[in-house]
Amino acid sequence: MLTSFYEDIVYSGLRDEPSPGKRKKTIRFNQFILLILVAHFVCVISYFCFGLYISALVNLSAAYFFILAYHLNLRKKYLLARLISVLNLNLYLAIMNYMEGLRAGEYLFFFPYFLIMTFIISFTRSLRELTFAYVITIATLAFCYYQCPQENHYQVHIAGLYASLYDCNLILSLLLTTFFSFAIVRINRNNEEAILKEKQFVDTIYNTSLDGVFIIDAEALVITDCNNRAIELLEIEDKKQIVGASMDSLFTKEHIQLFRSVNKKMEDECSNSWQGELALTSKKDNTVFAFVAVVSFLDNERHFWKISVLDISEIKMTQFELMKAKQKAETASKAKSRFLSNMSHELRTPLNGIIGASNLLMQEQYLTEQLSHLEILKYSSEHMMVLINEILDFNKIESGRFELENVPVNMRAFLKKLETQFSVQAHTKGLLFLVDVDENLEAEFLTDETRLNQVLSNLLSNAIKFTHAGGITLGARKVSSTSKKSVIQFMVQDTGIGIPAHKQQEVFDSFTQADTDTTRKYGGTGLGLAISKKLVSLFSGDLLLQSEEGKGSTFYFTLELEINENAKMYINDEKVKHLPGFKALKVLIAEDNFVNMSVARKFLTKWGIEVHEAVNGLEAVEKFRGGHGQFDLVLIDLEMPEMDGITALAEIRKLQPGVPAIAFTAAVYEDMRIDLIKKGFMEVVPKPFRPEDLHNKIQKLLQNRA
Repeated sequence: MLTSFYEDIVYSGLRDEPSPGKRKKTIRFNQFILLILVAHFVCVISYFCFGLYISALVNLSAAYFFILAYHLNLRKKYLLARLISVLNLNLYLAIMNYMEGLRAGEYLFFFPYFLIMTFIISFTRSLRELTFAYVITIATLAFCYYQCPQENHYQVHIAGLYASLYDCNLILSLLLTTFFSFAIVRINRNNEEAILKEKQFVDTIYNTSLDGVFIIDAEALVITDCNNRAIELLEIEDKKQIVGASMDSLFTKEHIQLFRSVNKKMEDECSNSWQGELALTSKKDNTVFAFVAVVSFLDNERHFWKISVLDISEIKMTQFELMKAKQKAETASKAKSRFLSNMSHELRTPLNGIIGASNLLMQEQYLTEQLSHLEILKYSSEHMMVLINEILDFNKIESGRFELENVPVNMRAFLKKLETQFSVQAHTKGLLFLVDVDENLEAEFLTDETRLNQVLSNLLSNAIKFTHAGGITLGARKVSSTSKKSVIQFMVQDTGIGIPAHKQQEVFDSFTQADTDTTRKYGGTGLGLAISKKLVSLFSGDLLLQSEEGKGSTFYFTLELEINENAKMYINDEKVKHLPGFKALKVLIAEDNFVNMSVARKFLTKWGIEVHEAVNGLEAVEKFRGGHGQFDLVLIDLEMPEMDGITALAEIRKLQPGVPAIAFTAAVYEDMRIDLIKKGFMEVVPKPFRPEDLHNKIQKLLQNRA
């Protein structure tokens, strides 16, 4: 029970204190308070026994202030707690010496008190605080010596009582002095053990480090110490051979000159260290490639270098081997490229002759039974030409010498060409050939038509080759769009043999097909999909696959293509000729693109519409505020400078709430129409627009308004 009570008092206030130093100071202060309170308790009992009730009251009052200091210490107000303790103890001793007289021996408590201050106040960390405590104590001691009487008869009336009080105070002060002396000795012993353990710990780390460490006297250029790893690294037989030796016994003059560049000034953190790679020579004349770190430091005002040496010889050898392997690979790659280039030239020349001759023979008179032979000859030679082209394309992509063009492509016309090219082959096999093209794909895009055609042609050829019933679908849809770019997804779907799940990644590898039966039955090099995937990656896309064995496959990829802003828009003249005009209609167009504004104005004027123009959202709002009267309709682009279309419409609604508004935009995103209608628009016309579409929507809005 006493142990529990002691621990509750002494270890209070440590729960939220992470610093070991502050934890020790808190424990010491709590021990001091506990011991002082015990001493006061003993004094109070003895004073009651002697009938000295005023002295007992002074002790109780002093104990109250010590308890107050204890609670302040628990609340982390350490300085205030120690200040109250020092003042309280000095005031207590001054009052007690005055009340009882010097013959009672209360001044004997000054001896343990000096030890107490050393115990609770750290000399090295709180010199100012300790000085303050000593000054107060010396002043109190001087007061007691000069102002306190030898005897004071306020309380003491019994003869011989002074001798008893003196003996009692002497014993108690001796006990306190002994206790605090023992505590200080024990603290010093613990500190010494901690220092020794810390040194042992540091030595263990120092000698088990993977780095070789040298400590160099930078002024005398002498090696003062090194660890075990340094001895192993530089093949030194005994540490005694190197400690005290000159620095140039291990390091060259160039190394020493380099180390001298390390600044001696420790406050300059940018220049008091150096790191880099150096080649060192061991005692047995072996070269050691090392990463060296030099740090400058001061010890007792003397300048030293700590040189850490990390052996990277194996890494250097590996780098050397990698460089040799890289050179061999580059040489082999160049040789392969030259070989393929030469072979392609050598093979193309006779193949062109064979293909030309077979075409001539098929145009001339031949026997009926010779036709099949001629067709085999033509097919085989053309197949050989395709194979050569695939290998050359693959080699170009692998070597990084393949660059994409950036030319205008009409996407609808491009897909129409593919349909014309492959629909005949599909129908010949009795397959359906469907084309599913997004109606919003009216614009021209800047891309490499040849390589995009190569990818889709490879996919369509494979789809027709591996499909025996059902159909092929070529699809393209606009996923999203801005005024500058569009994201388009291309898709080739078939109902063919499909690809097993565990083979779906392998089909994109070079010279790989789903299995050997496929190769044997259908032929092919296994390069088509590999080339297609690499070409799509050059477009910054990724060719993906969804397939189920026996049910077909879907290959798809998504590309972000730049819109050709200078392209002519496709207009169906036949439809435009028969569109009726409007009577007394006043329309405001807000559009920042000159070409789009010109085309829209042309058609609206043809239909008898009075057109007013604004080049940004802010100007459109000003048109409504100005003296232009009421508008019957407003056609607003979403992306404009100064003020965007959505903000402009919100301002226009404040001026003319019921005016019909059409969003005139090249942007495309999910649920765009629903979103724009929520923001106040009544219709959406995508750019590039079809005149008949714009006409129909204007007519519809006017009818709804009527």
